[in-house]
Amino acid sequence: MEIHLIVKDKLEAQGIRWIVESHLAGVRLILWDTLEEFENGLKRQEPDLVILDMDGWANESERFGRLMQQRSFRWLGISSERIFQTAYRALRFRADDVLFRPFSSSDFINHVQQLRNQMRNHERYFPNNPTDAVDTLDIGYHDLFLRERKHPSPIMMAAFLTPHSETLPQVYDALQRYPFTGKNRLFALSNFILCVQEVKENTVYQEEYHAFLVYWKKLMDEPIAIVMKEAYPHDSLKRAYQETHQLMRRVFFEGYDIILAENKHLSFKEMDPFLTPLEQRQWIEMLEKRDIKAIRDWVEREFLTFQEPYPDPEMVRVRLTSVLAQIRRHMKSYGLQSVFLEAIYHKIFQQIVHMPVIYQIIQELLLFTARLLEQDHQNLQKGPRTLAEKARELIESNYWDAQWNLAACADALRINKSTLSRRFAAESGRSFRDTLHEVRIGEAKRLLQETDLSLEEIARLTGYTHQTYFNSKFKQCAGCTPLVYRSGIKI
Repeated sequence: MEIHLIVKDKLEAQGIRWIVESHLAGVRLILWDTLEEFENGLKRQEPDLVILDMDGWANESERFGRLMQQRSFRWLGISSERIFQTAYRALRFRADDVLFRPFSSSDFINHVQQLRNQMRNHERYFPNNPTDAVDTLDIGYHDLFLRERKHPSPIMMAAFLTPHSETLPQVYDALQRYPFTGKNRLFALSNFILCVQEVKENTVYQEEYHAFLVYWKKLMDEPIAIVMKEAYPHDSLKRAYQETHQLMRRVFFEGYDIILAENKHLSFKEMDPFLTPLEQRQWIEMLEKRDIKAIRDWVEREFLTFQEPYPDPEMVRVRLTSVLAQIRRHMKSYGLQSVFLEAIYHKIFQQIVHMPVIYQIIQELLLFTARLLEQDHQNLQKGPRTLAEKARELIESNYWDAQWNLAACADALRINKSTLSRRFAAESGRSFRDTLHEVRIGEAKRLLQETDLSLEEIARLTGYTHQTYFNSKFKQCAGCTPLVYRSGIKI
């Protein structure tokens, strides 16, 4: 393998030479100081791979572009500028990749080794026709994202997805080795691999992808989904890619180890991502009754019975967070906020946002809810709580809401507000209203001590809509104004 290196910094060039020659056998590396010297050298010997300092040829991009159009070698860019212009030049002139400084020697060697393996795989499958060894489609990343270019013949786009992004390099290597029919081009993207092929007979390609799925399952015990979308000459490559990407959302509902194919435009069903007041009431009752069966039935009915046309997965995720908000409210109201449960709660939230398949999210959510209600049951076994204790917990969970009051608390406890007011005063020795202000002012004191928030912002965060009223209640409870309290002067 012959590598040509064009880097202006001589010290960096010598370092790259040492890395290549000490880690890769059978490699000949030639250094060039300028693009002109490199161009003259091409008259004698064309390299297999060019490593180019992109920061040094910004003013000569058109010249290098003409070189790339006339030659068939592959190239890897290195740059210190993580900006759009660098990425655009790389896409425009079909770089295999760009490494941004500072990069480790292991990253550099991995990139070079991967390109070397790709070239060897092409030689393996096309040994008798060197000109066809890199007979890929004349399609680049810019055609998928930037331009409205149309391909002269029908094409098939196939996205290969796995639930774990660290598996994508293995998917890419497997696709390179697999002897697909006709011209194709692979694109490595952030969370899937895209294969673009010219189509002659649709059924042939579907059979090939089924065969690849079987091949992959023998190669690795890792789930994979293949999403196919056929595009016609009147469709731009950009639009075909966008429709393929949209079709990929079906994996959220249908899972992995399947092949999804669609020729028509995919549309999503409208849905309200938020719980209605009635649904919120249902959740409060199911949680308070610790009715895990009713919760399971509700969740499975709402989230595991979707049929085409599916709703937008992002709307489903928002609705799941609305459910989680009800669970969170129950945790605060009943003191279920141990370090252990808090850690699991935040983990569930991350899973709702990022986990790729809905049934896995539902499984984790139900497991967490069952564990939470079991903890709630254990707390009840320690002894019944008084009405005042329950009300105090609700106050501490809702003090920040300026609209929350005695009536809202009584509604949550399913008791008449007059009865709640009388029993709360009898059991705690203080009125509900005074206790609410006590909790609010206590939190205001903490914010004054620990933050630099303005008095207006602190008033809002502790449930007061008017700063003047906040100042009055603070002085009544604390014996001084908020400003004096913050300064540490006691009156």
